[in-house]
Amino acid sequence: MKKIKFLSAILLLAAVIGAAAGCAQTSGLNPNGLENCLAVDTSVQYQTMTGWGASSAWWSQTVPTDSAAQQQLASALYSESGLGLTIYRYNIGGGSAELGEEDGVYYVQERKAYSLFDSSKYDESKTPLENFSDITKYSVEGDKNAVEFMQKCVTQPGSTVEKVVVFVNSPHYLLTASGKTHGTNEYDSNLPEENYEAFAAYMINCMRTLIAAGIPVTTISPVNEPQHKWGGDGSTQEGCHYEPAEAAKVVNTLYNKIEEYNTAASAKLNVKISAVESGNYTSYDVKSRAVEYIYELAKYPCFYELDGFSVHAYGEPQSKEARLSYVTRIQNILPEGYTPSYDMTEVCHMEGGVDAGMDSATYVAKVIDKDLQYLGARSWTWWIAVSDYDYNDGLLYWDYYSDSTDITAVKRYYAMMQYTKFVKTGDIRVDLQWLNASSAYGEALSGTAFLSKDGTVTVVLVNDSDSSYPVNIAGGYTNMTIVTTDENNSCSTTYDGAFKSSIAVGGKSVTTVILK
Repeated sequence: MKKIKFLSAILLLAAVIGAAAGCAQTSGLNPNGLENCLAVDTSVQYQTMTGWGASSAWWSQTVPTDSAAQQQLASALYSESGLGLTIYRYNIGGGSAELGEEDGVYYVQERKAYSLFDSSKYDESKTPLENFSDITKYSVEGDKNAVEFMQKCVTQPGSTVEKVVVFVNSPHYLLTASGKTHGTNEYDSNLPEENYEAFAAYMINCMRTLIAAGIPVTTISPVNEPQHKWGGDGSTQEGCHYEPAEAAKVVNTLYNKIEEYNTAASAKLNVKISAVESGNYTSYDVKSRAVEYIYELAKYPCFYELDGFSVHAYGEPQSKEARLSYVTRIQNILPEGYTPSYDMTEVCHMEGGVDAGMDSATYVAKVIDKDLQYLGARSWTWWIAVSDYDYNDGLLYWDYYSDSTDITAVKRYYAMMQYTKFVKTGDIRVDLQWLNASSAYGEALSGTAFLSKDGTVTVVLVNDSDSSYPVNIAGGYTNMTIVTTDENNSCSTTYDGAFKSSIAVGGKSVTTVILK
């Protein structure tokens, strides 16, 4: 039998105490009948965590090679001394950087993407499949700065990179119907079906090129936010719309081409396919159509070989119901007994201006908290790691295309660090519940708990109110470490020593409590 440890918390608000007085109940987790007892039950286990990440699109192509900025950014994001991210997301560009405005492409400068395929070697006398199957037409030089930054992150001392996910917004423009990396019309797929195999060959050879350059590619995501329009005048980035049946066939074609390649190759391509990078998982929004895409994918045998379902959340409200509805609707269309895995692969606050303080930090931590609890996400990845926009989209802020080492970490960088530093790959999320609670769990103060292989219990608490809550902890622990991010601390150790029964969870804070 697993040993059950528990964390008991008394929130000492006068109104709460008055309302709850005299009605405490005892239980195995709360033998003393404490009010507002926050209990960890390690015998009730949920998903096994697989990592934390961020995207390198499209800012990493602006990082000068062999520069001080390159080293500092890599260390700040993917090292033991920095954020310690384990999942690196690299965009396989469709070549929009080669196209000018005279061709009707209106991409903003920072959203232009380069390609590993050398379009100057395209042979018009050959078919698209013949061209894109030729590995000699690919080189990391096509996206030099972005690849070299990724190499730095992977090879630097203390690197924390465990997994490299490559994802595609648009097929290469030489494969598309429009000849550009967005469609001519809104909601038209820009990839002709006769080019599906060539597109698969393109992705396979991009992965082979990266692997040959020392990049440990583990996952390929061929379809990105397929339900969006991705076409018409005013398009600002690469993208390709697919109807659900089209997206499913693209994924299945890639799966078959990888199988075909591995049958003949001496060195196997040991990668999994992630799908379908839904633009939002909110099933209450009819435009999402997230469940439709998975329904069509489930018609193919490759469905059961996928590396989980990937979803995005942009400007997501704090909605428990949206997450539970998505999971329930997915489960209802799947065979009985089949339990899917979910990965949150892009999240952005989606607000103008740069909130460097705790409002955005606690927002991000609350989204993590809810995605882990109600979506069951086993991994969680922020959108762009580095920004130079006046927008709430970066963990770090830095002037693109510069050699400047003036890098600013906003508070949401440290809020995410409250998880990434202490919740590791292989840790299991365990049950965390309020007992004798007089207010709903998860409103002002919410949290998630994790169990590591050595028996350490880690609890991350998020307080997005202005009030500070005294917390009384009971349990058979010897040591305690408390790490805090708030207006005055940035993932700072605020206590490290013998177990003590009383702590305080400050207002507008993210607090990690490590119990041994």
